[in-house]
Amino acid sequence: MSNLPRELIVDILSRLPVKSLCRFKCVSKPWRTLISHPDFVKTHLHRAQFKRLILTSGDSLYSIDHETSFENEVVAVALDYFPLDQNHHQFYHIAIIGSCNGLLCLKLQPDTFFVFNPATHESAQIPDAPTPYGFDQAILAYGFGYAPSIDDYKLVKAVNAPLVAVFSLKTGAWKLVEGFHYEKPTEVWEGPLPCGTHLNGALHWVFKLCGRNECVIAAFDLETDTFREMPVPAISVSGFSTGFLKGCLCLMDLDFGLRRRDIWIMKEYGVGKSWTKILIVDPCYVVKPLCLWKKSQILMTIDRNENQNQNELVLCNPKDGTCKNFEVVDTPFLFYADTYVESLVSPKFSAIV
Repeated sequence: MSNLPRELIVDILSRLPVKSLCRFKCVSKPWRTLISHPDFVKTHLHRAQFKRLILTSGDSLYSIDHETSFENEVVAVALDYFPLDQNHHQFYHIAIIGSCNGLLCLKLQPDTFFVFNPATHESAQIPDAPTPYGFDQAILAYGFGYAPSIDDYKLVKAVNAPLVAVFSLKTGAWKLVEGFHYEKPTEVWEGPLPCGTHLNGALHWVFKLCGRNECVIAAFDLETDTFREMPVPAISVSGFSTGFLKGCLCLMDLDFGLRRRDIWIMKEYGVGKSWTKILIVDPCYVVKPLCLWKKSQILMTIDRNENQNQNELVLCNPKDGTCKNFEVVDTPFLFYADTYVESLVSPKFSAIV
């Protein structure tokens, strides 16, 4: 390939899976320099075609190629290369705070965070956050996302106070930001709310306005570190979790009980009148859409068991709301699911070690 124009080499390599590119780094110094260059990383990410499911179960991670051909079994593969101190984390569960551009933000109880790229096997631990009085005792929500205008990834921690703690991967530092004037939709919900959804350079949660019985979508702009608000589509006693589906923000109600569930999709971002509803006819306690499967069905998790966290992977027909099981070999009994795209983006920014 040495006689080929550089532009053609870049075009060919940028369409290959990460595993192949990591091997090709060993071909020569010029190839290593090319594949590691930020411009190539962005080009490869823009063309990313290899999407995966990621499961956490206890202190283990599993990757699933859910887009495999019909002829092959779908298998959950344990990721045994996540470099954690086994003595430190063996009593704790790994939680996924967010997934963005191939990077996963993972939380180890009680309050240890890593940024991890499961495709390249790179990881970096985030330093401890600042701890003003009462901060760590009242965590309300977490979120992780990317601000393209400033090319920075951020972890956000919100509390029952006017403060938000924001960690920048570019600067490698935390800062405290004021302007958080929200509370949980209901006190029945114990612990942090479901993690924020990243979309359009912002993180999204559903909170209740302080002192008012009114829920709103609170969107935290990752460039300006400020909040703005958007309307929810309906009244919900316990609020909503947020998600991403068909390129749009979506909401799932958190009202308690075994019943049919709604998925609300905001077809035009920020426009309240654009909400549309998909009814899930199978009764369940929790539903979480993950992605479109084969461009026609919604791959998602549902929990039919109260307080058991026994999620199941299912395929939903959006036309009639019916679900059928999505069979995966070696799936752990209890798990939490999310998605990621294979990329070359490195979690090792600046002062992170």
